[in-house]
Amino acid sequence: MMLWTVLPNQLLELAAQQLLALDPASADRLTKLAGKRLRVTLREVGKPLTVTVTESSVLFSWIDTAEVDCHIMTELAVLPELRDSANITRLIKADKLDIDGDPMLAQQLSKLFTELAIDWPEQLSQRIGDVPAQLLVTAFQRSRSRFKQWRADSQQWVQDALIEEKQVLPARAQFLQFQADVQALRARIDKLERQLREPRD
Repeated sequence: MMLWTVLPNQLLELAAQQLLALDPASADRLTKLAGKRLRVTLREVGKPLTVTVTESSVLFSWIDTAEVDCHIMTELAVLPELRDSANITRLIKADKLDIDGDPMLAQQLSKLFTELAIDWPEQLSQRIGDVPAQLLVTAFQRSRSRFKQWRADSQQWVQDALIEEKQVLPARAQFLQFQADVQALRARIDKLERQLREPRD
């Protein structure tokens, strides 16, 4: 057994176990999925990863070949799209996703972590004290707020550059005017067609 297949699994399992333990509601979600098995084969990796849910944690294996409840074959970039079930049919038709088994299992497993409700300020306070925890939380909130503002500014800059400077995209007013012109032209064509169909005396 290669070390690279064992060590990452142990680290993943330890991290998953610690995260799940921080949310008391995780126990109920784990119980409902206990015994379920999912295998994911990413085209970039080739080797399948098998995920098994127990009543207390989630186990990972690169060498497990036993039967699973669902086998997903896709690309790394497609994984985030699987959170919305509306995307599954489109991805299958586009040959970006193959599913053998229960297609909803992947979403149920992802919810184990996406629906975690962890009181991070309380967890930090228990480990480093109230004052340092508050300072860290405040710094994080400020950083997140600045990042959101930076992202919004960047998106606006790109939009302005494409519309005003490079004129790659039309401005909204120009698009609305173009749309109105097309509708007016269509109305004139319809009128001409009606006139041509009318019987002449």
